[in-house]
Amino acid sequence: MFAPLARMVTGHPWRVLAMWVVASVAIVVFSPSISSVTNANSASFLPGHYQSVQAQVALARYFPKQSGNTDLLVVERADSAPLTAADQQEVTKFAADLSHAGIKGVTGTFTSSALLSPNGKAQLVNVNLHGQPGELAVNNTVKAIRAAVQHELTGTGLNAGLTGASAIALDTSNAFAKAQNIIAIATILLIVILLGLIFRSVVIAVLPVVLIGLIHQVASSLVAALAHALGFDVGTLLGPLLIVVLFGIGTDYFVFLVFRYRENLTNGAEPMEALQHATEVVGEVISSSALTVIAAFAALLLSSLGLLRTLAPGLIISVVLMLLSALTLIPAVLALLGRHVFWPAHRQKPAGAETYSSKVGKYVGRHPGRIVAGYGGVLLVLAIAAFGFRANYDEVGELPTTSPSVVAYDQMQRDFPAGYVGPTDVIATSNSSTPLTSQSITALTDKLRHTQGVAIVAAPQMNASGTAALITVSLNANPYSGQALADVQGPIRSAANGSVPGATVLVGGPTSQSVDIRNAIDHDLSIIFPVAALVIFVILGLLLRAVIGPLYLLVGVGLGFLATLGILVLIFQKAGGLVGLDFSIPIVLYLFVVAIGTDYNILMTARVREELRSGKEPAEAVSMAIAHGAPTVAAAGIILAGTFASLLLTGITTLTELGSGVAIGIIVAAFVMAPRLIPAIAGMRRWHFWWPGELDHRTAEHTHHLHLHDRSQLERVGQGAAAVDDLAEVRATTTDPMGSSGDHQSS
Repeated sequence: MFAPLARMVTGHPWRVLAMWVVASVAIVVFSPSISSVTNANSASFLPGHYQSVQAQVALARYFPKQSGNTDLLVVERADSAPLTAADQQEVTKFAADLSHAGIKGVTGTFTSSALLSPNGKAQLVNVNLHGQPGELAVNNTVKAIRAAVQHELTGTGLNAGLTGASAIALDTSNAFAKAQNIIAIATILLIVILLGLIFRSVVIAVLPVVLIGLIHQVASSLVAALAHALGFDVGTLLGPLLIVVLFGIGTDYFVFLVFRYRENLTNGAEPMEALQHATEVVGEVISSSALTVIAAFAALLLSSLGLLRTLAPGLIISVVLMLLSALTLIPAVLALLGRHVFWPAHRQKPAGAETYSSKVGKYVGRHPGRIVAGYGGVLLVLAIAAFGFRANYDEVGELPTTSPSVVAYDQMQRDFPAGYVGPTDVIATSNSSTPLTSQSITALTDKLRHTQGVAIVAAPQMNASGTAALITVSLNANPYSGQALADVQGPIRSAANGSVPGATVLVGGPTSQSVDIRNAIDHDLSIIFPVAALVIFVILGLLLRAVIGPLYLLVGVGLGFLATLGILVLIFQKAGGLVGLDFSIPIVLYLFVVAIGTDYNILMTARVREELRSGKEPAEAVSMAIAHGAPTVAAAGIILAGTFASLLLTGITTLTELGSGVAIGIIVAAFVMAPRLIPAIAGMRRWHFWWPGELDHRTAEHTHHLHLHDRSQLERVGQGAAAVDDLAEVRATTTDPMGSSGDHQSS
């Protein structure tokens, strides 16, 4: 399959390049922008059977004016002194003017002396908005409110900041948009510098950035077109992830191919023959790696949480495009450049020179048990720390501290109970057309006032027909904190459930939504983890033609995932003092570390199999595989880890944790798992590692020891044992004309 494709691509590079350019221009021109389908409201991704969603539906039906959402303006004096009577009158006038300012999406405002803080330094203005946080129209409304506030309060000596779910959603979108620019710049610079240092070539340093940049634009446009056509939103997390995923795995595939191409040139092949063979051999490894990543990302489609489920199409499309470009576009460009792709590097290393990787390979081949016990023991200890993981649902705490909604939130926290910013809605609806009794609603209100975690309970509101009642509750704790989630899921929902005869009582609001998101995540973990593992196992089994080997690979990457999560817990929770890590970290980290980290294991195990088929004993095969494959894995791992590490520059806690986690996981995979632990296990298990495949020491083939030009000779004389032995002897006595940094056949 890969040989004909390699011949076609390298034989007609201009045609391949022209097809890519035409298709890319058409897709980009006729697709919407990805920002037009991006939604920052994680609550909108919850399935309809969760209580918080049902509460929102009931609110929209019975209390349409309150069904949008309410943000809060925190008004203070510029000198931080207590508000005077004149200031309070100015706040009242300001609220009325804002309500009649003609801002589209503002359905009303309200303030009173009851919204004055206990210390008298701040007064709140409730701003009712039409629509849900994160929607484009609501984002525009928030921008208009902030502009109007600045205009209205000029010269009054008062300042005001807007916070709440809608303001937080807008600032989240802005923060992620800014993060994308930072990530893109940092990733490109990192790739250029690292590739330049590794290959000492200006062309290789710049070429992948140009090619992957094209793929990124096409992928973004395709994702936007698909989201627009199918009517689903895309979360803010996808944009930054598309950059690091495409540039990360794209550079990996580029490095895999160029390392093998350079090695073939080193072994004396002509450029066209060297590139065809590299594309053919590496194509299988790249395809298997890409399918593994696609399978892992496809498991997200099983998530009940749309925030994760809508990541899948974008990530899958991106990886598919990257795979196609690695098999067609990149080889075509390399065919056009020929040897000039390595300019101005000149290789001078003498043949047979011993490298660090060859020393490591010899040690692992001789002492596999020590490697497994040593590295495996360390990873097990780190994995234990993973069980100390605590999830964090604080959207405010994950934004940069300079975000306007965070600044206003911090101001309010100093003067009001923490729960003011995200009130909890308790809505009771009659199960029939019979109106609710005032006694039952009063009893529910009193019950809520004496419930754990409740700070303030507002007077109940009844709809016109009396068939529904709304009670607004302010919590004692930060509504996004673990304590608030525990209070709502436990005592508050228990107090509300069944408390009004003949009615359904639901608890909604941001804290209730976070509770349901947590429940959805717990449900998804029990499905996504095993499904992703099973699909990856099948792909590995097909690649390695074995059952035992893939099991060891899965156990290895699973151990690497737990060790990585354990390191994050030690860094951020133990040393950093955070109450927890972002709730999405386990799933996203699992998929990236398992899927992308498996690339390197595939590369190394495929090389071990290649060496075994050439007639080597397991210990020697492991040694040679590490000597030839470890430099490729190390180079790719450093670059990929670096691209994810760029997330640390964004100032967004979620991305900082995710970037740290994936970078650590990739380093573990590239420097511990793939070049040491997995080959050591293969060496210990010897031929049993490949059961039930046909690979064994009695039927090993010698064809992979040959020069590329020897392969044609072998085809002419047949597959007889004598011909194989003769050519192997010739190969063993041939001097490498260009040095051995790549040694023989690194994939």
